[in-house]
Amino acid sequence: MTSSPPLRPVSVLLRTKDSVEIYNVPDTSSATVLARPRPPPPKRGGRTLYEGKTTFHLLHPNGECAYVHDADVGLVRCDVDGGGSGGGPAAKQPFLANSRSVQLAKCSPRGSYLVTWERPNSSPGGNDNLKVWDARSGSFVRGFACKKATLAGLQWTHDEGKAFHMVTNELHVYSGEGFERAGRVRCPGVASFSLPSVKGYPSNVAKGPEKEEKYLLTAFVPGQKGRPARVDLLRYPDRAGRESSSVGDGKATVPSGPSLASKSLFDAEEAVVRWSPRADSALVLTQTAVDATGESYYGSTHLFLLLENDPKRPGFGSAVGVEVPSEAAKTSQGTVPVVAAEWTTNPKVAGPVPFGIVAGRMPALASLHHGTSGEPSFLLGRGHRNCLDVSPHGRFIACGGYGNLAGGMDFWDRNKGKKVPRRVGVPDAGGGDGGGSYVTIKESNDLSVTSASPVVGHAWAPDSRTYLVSTTSPRMNVDNGARLYRYDGSLVDEDDLPWDNARYKPDKLLSAAYVPAPLPPDGEFHRYPDRPQSPPPRGLVELKGEAARVALGKLAISSAASSDGKGGGSGGTTAAPAAAAYVPPAARRGAAGGGAYVPPGARKGSGGGGGAGGGGSLAERMRREREGGAANVSGVKVTKRTGPVGAASVGGAAGAAGEKSKSAARREKQRLAKERAEREAAEAEERRKEEERARSEANKSDPEKRAKKIKKTLKQIEDIKAKAAGGAEVNEDQRKKLAMEEELRKELASLGL
Repeated sequence: MTSSPPLRPVSVLLRTKDSVEIYNVPDTSSATVLARPRPPPPKRGGRTLYEGKTTFHLLHPNGECAYVHDADVGLVRCDVDGGGSGGGPAAKQPFLANSRSVQLAKCSPRGSYLVTWERPNSSPGGNDNLKVWDARSGSFVRGFACKKATLAGLQWTHDEGKAFHMVTNELHVYSGEGFERAGRVRCPGVASFSLPSVKGYPSNVAKGPEKEEKYLLTAFVPGQKGRPARVDLLRYPDRAGRESSSVGDGKATVPSGPSLASKSLFDAEEAVVRWSPRADSALVLTQTAVDATGESYYGSTHLFLLLENDPKRPGFGSAVGVEVPSEAAKTSQGTVPVVAAEWTTNPKVAGPVPFGIVAGRMPALASLHHGTSGEPSFLLGRGHRNCLDVSPHGRFIACGGYGNLAGGMDFWDRNKGKKVPRRVGVPDAGGGDGGGSYVTIKESNDLSVTSASPVVGHAWAPDSRTYLVSTTSPRMNVDNGARLYRYDGSLVDEDDLPWDNARYKPDKLLSAAYVPAPLPPDGEFHRYPDRPQSPPPRGLVELKGEAARVALGKLAISSAASSDGKGGGSGGTTAAPAAAAYVPPAARRGAAGGGAYVPPGARKGSGGGGGAGGGGSLAERMRREREGGAANVSGVKVTKRTGPVGAASVGGAAGAAGEKSKSAARREKQRLAKERAEREAAEAEERRKEEERARSEANKSDPEKRAKKIKKTLKQIEDIKAKAAGGAEVNEDQRKKLAMEEELRKELASLGL
């Protein structure tokens, strides 16, 4: 029995304005963090892969190398595991010939090929500006013409068995090796398509077939000339559309069948596709650049679930509209914008693979949904969040608010359905035998963390143990740096990082990313083991109750004093100790001991004065207003429903509050609309009668004017009679005038003129 090769250390690649560097992530386990005495901080410094100004970089899917582009040299290959530093004569040699003008690059799913894009030029072959290269030797394989600056027009299947190239109204299919034509997918008006880059298998399937012959893909056709937009779920080669075909044995053309599923909609200008890790279903988020209702600056959105196999109709695909829970904040038009949608990344979960979304007006609601029905199954709570990052093993979820939001983060354990508790080491409070103590923070509101700097980049480590956030240029030209959070949301101290963030301030860091893990062996999906939450550290005593409150109060005072003492320091590392130290709510006023402990349920009121009220401060009131009662819908399972998708309530709270079902609410809405229409019609009729009476009174005050108007009407009646005698048809208004003739003649006679 052969032993598996040792796991490669988790590494972070940092690209600055003058170099590309790689660092190994230190041990971040709770035992190491809370141990007394603490181990010495790691020696700063990593390895320099390349020295010089670079325009972009690309990491190999296997993590074995990085491709760095230098405008003066071209695309350079830098081995991640190689020793020494870049910048020497060998590192300055281009890996791809004539690649100085390359602007975009990507790897195929398994890293066998490189694709580059550059501007078309007048040189021989300059129109074939989308180029395919052999990633092993750097030799040129094939070129395509592509005017737009995009790499999405050429994609491989997950096993690199086929390559699809988008042209006008078609997708050309090529063999994975040799790039020989293997078929076509006819799709008039196609603007984008998507193929899954990975494919895993359920836990009851050890490994997939040796050779895949059928591949799922999606094709998006935007609306034009009054026709709606359309998203098709196709399967090559047997269900790629009736006008599609493939090349069979003997070079014979084999026609294809209809698409698996299709969805049409009028308000969609582009589509973002997220594939399930099993590559058997896809989430399609359609967007428009402008919201016609004016509710959102970012346009309108719709989310659909495309399934290869409909559970109710085996052998047929389906398109399901994903409706968000009723607890999500709606716009005045009744719509719910979808901010983010991501699949759970582990294909070996029991049953369908779930997915999560962030939807609704801010504070948005994050929720988990069933993988085939689209029904919500678990609520992660409200907050100013716009992103869901699922760890590679699918166990931990980071729900964050990045970009133009404040950078708040919540860390969840999906298997347990709770936020990950955080252990905080405190000075020895007499609870142990000199070995140190710690406190476990479990309150949901106290587990949310906020980044000290605006977040631009964010990602989980390949081993799912740490979470990297970065502030980079040119998106942010101040306070550049990369910071590590553990899976429980605790911040790794600046002194424990192998890199020095002070070197990147204010605007020298361009990118920060984890180096991908090596591809797993056949039948597996992850290279690193799936580890649960770490157990309590040995040799330390957990403090509870009054002892925990006193110890944390002292820690808060010492952290504040340490922060004040470093206020004039350089490098921006002074905020790290304060950010890492937990301060309980009762101790946040800065007094020794912090006052009496106030339970979370009693923190809503001011408590009458500055004593035990807790939560009456301006900051606490602003937080309650900002989060919009997130605790009411945080960590709550959604009850199973028999009605339409999206009609379920949460944990029976709807029935307790007297809420109506969706159908009852719809009937009530229709009844109110009918009553409103009848009331408006009656008011309009009353206004018409009032106007008639007012005109009658005005005519009586001026008999000559009234007589003149009556004579004019009588003349019109005579004309109508003459036309009717000639065979002309009489409409409704004319018949009303004819019926008024006798009354008008009597009124004219009464005027005596």
